[in-house]
Amino acid sequence: MPGIPSKLRFFRVLIAFAMGLIGLIPAPIAARAQGSHPGPVTGVIDGVAFEGDQYYVHGWACQEGQRGSISVNLYASHPAGATPAGTYVMAGSADLVNEPAVDQECHDASGCKHRFRIALPNQQLRTFQGKKLFVHGIALAGNVENALLAGSGRDSFPAPRWPPDPPTPSFLDGPRVAAFDTAKESCEQIDIPDAAARAFRDYKGTVHLIASHYVTRAGLGPTLETAKHNCQVVYKSPHDGNIANFDDATWLNAFYSVDGKRIVALGHTEYHGWEHPGMCATKNDSPSCWYNVDTFNLSTDGGYHFARPNPPGNYFISLPYKYQPNQGPEGYSVDSNIVKVGQWYYDEVYAWGWPPNCGGGKGQKPCLVPDGACAIRTANILDPSSWRGWDGKDFTVQFVDPYRGTVANPKAHVCAPVPYLDYATGINYYPASHLFVATLWNQGSASSWGPEGVYFTTSPDFIHWSKPKLAMTQNQMLKSEPEGNWSYMYFSLIDPKSTDSNYMTITDNPYLYYVRMDGNHPPYQRVLFRQRIKLNWLAQGQK
Repeated sequence: MPGIPSKLRFFRVLIAFAMGLIGLIPAPIAARAQGSHPGPVTGVIDGVAFEGDQYYVHGWACQEGQRGSISVNLYASHPAGATPAGTYVMAGSADLVNEPAVDQECHDASGCKHRFRIALPNQQLRTFQGKKLFVHGIALAGNVENALLAGSGRDSFPAPRWPPDPPTPSFLDGPRVAAFDTAKESCEQIDIPDAAARAFRDYKGTVHLIASHYVTRAGLGPTLETAKHNCQVVYKSPHDGNIANFDDATWLNAFYSVDGKRIVALGHTEYHGWEHPGMCATKNDSPSCWYNVDTFNLSTDGGYHFARPNPPGNYFISLPYKYQPNQGPEGYSVDSNIVKVGQWYYDEVYAWGWPPNCGGGKGQKPCLVPDGACAIRTANILDPSSWRGWDGKDFTVQFVDPYRGTVANPKAHVCAPVPYLDYATGINYYPASHLFVATLWNQGSASSWGPEGVYFTTSPDFIHWSKPKLAMTQNQMLKSEPEGNWSYMYFSLIDPKSTDSNYMTITDNPYLYYVRMDGNHPPYQRVLFRQRIKLNWLAQGQK
């Protein structure tokens, strides 16, 4: 579930997002209003305008006498609750700075934020173009009805206006195929692909294809193409409330077959403070109460079942700092797969900048943990304590468990970030060019790279990574979809021509695996796709 709110990374089962689709039920609000006499909801739609490379709807909305910002819900054709009822489109927030005249209308003497500027994605416009636009303001407090904003029904949703595509290589090399469709194959509601796809072969030659959730199942078959989703549980998180056990909710995210029977699995383990009494200010899913560590798990039957050693034997990597309620997200997250080159096994873990809102800007507190990816390696895959992190010059950072004793010098146990890998969800080795290849998904935060989309970066040593190259934009993907409200995450490369049992090596024609999520039916309707691609362009000039 947790991820990187500022970078939209790894938002796993966002139940709160699903709530936004329920008509006029108020969406979650960061801070409830404090007024003692809540008034009616009011507001105005100013209009729809094309700005930059997409359309926006502008206006303001508030609940009179309440200083808190409110949510607004957009509908098409008719208002919500009308006969016939309008169709829900999306939600937004009236949380931008406004002029004094709006404060007067809102009876807000403190001058809060009540304006909205809501982007209208082209994929939504493809569905709703030409239909009348209606906006409802959602009440914050009191027994007050939600209200239709003035100007509703005046404007229509415009036709989509896709920006021109930048130059991209000849990338796709065949049709995509659904490897796991939750609408058809899920064994229970939470049986969803919620991490990047990984694969390995066991001692019998069976392929295990896993895109993990905190209850893990695998696709099984003689080949990648024939691996079918199986309802046998591979791993089930115990949701242990003792944070020192690092055993709350675990996504098995990196695998390595030692001999076909012994399979190492590195787990991204989350402590959900809101689910445990006294450990969070809210009982709702909140990034501020996410604490992330990484754990060691082992299968001795070829990957059909994974066991977690008793604490502290399950410890792999963490920050040298204990969980602090309401001060998250905090921790290290293992997001990529293991790659062995020579004597070394390599991987990377991502760290959120911590404490929250730290940095080098004026008035900011310094970061105890820098935001970015930590390169790690070991020579003994079966010894979780043998992994070392990059310190800026060498792999010398030793990780320590803050719950097993006092950490005298925490700074010595924090990695130095390496560039670009903080957006990586898959790493492979490309023997033809002697290069590591990282698969990156830029969802907009890395704006200096270019448009949102799939990128690749390469490295000869796992430390010095090339400037990411764009392979395919998100808009190119969306334009090929049927009408709907789609988003993508969890990209990785798996090559059926790989000769190693862990599929860590690739050729020029691997499969690109990724998860497509259905925003109209969140969070459980998802499809794990695979599609053949061409990578012969990637290493040109870098061999």
